Amino acid sequence: MTLKVKGLTWVGVGTDHYAENMRLFRDVLGMEVETQVENQAILRMPSGHQVEIFGREGRGKSQNTPPTIAFEVDDVVAARDALVEAGVEIVGEIGSWDGHEWLYFRSPDGYLFEVKTTPAGG
Repeated sequence: MTLKVKGLTWVGVGTDHYAENMRLFRDVLGMEVETQVENQAILRMPSGHQVEIFGREGRGKSQNTPPTIAFEVDDVVAARDALVEAGVEIVGEIGSWDGHEWLYFRSPDGYLFEVKTTPAGG
């Protein structure tokens, strides 16, 4: 089975410099803050693409240092099945938050990538 990637929709940035990155992406690059909690934020571009900044310690930060790119798909479960069938290493389980679903996988070079779905209107 072949996945049908619909585009690049998200970049995750793990950082020890949360405030500085927020200033860069929000104030310099002009991205709109979609949601923000303690040292973590999702910023949105007019195209709908997102940059998520992970400044607090935890899985989000560690899995997105260096930055991670997400590929938008229609169905994360079907994408996982296709990746497994192709022998691709899956990292963790399917995650979900605020209507989004995602799954990390490792490229042959060992880099983390992600497949994700974005909720309607998101």
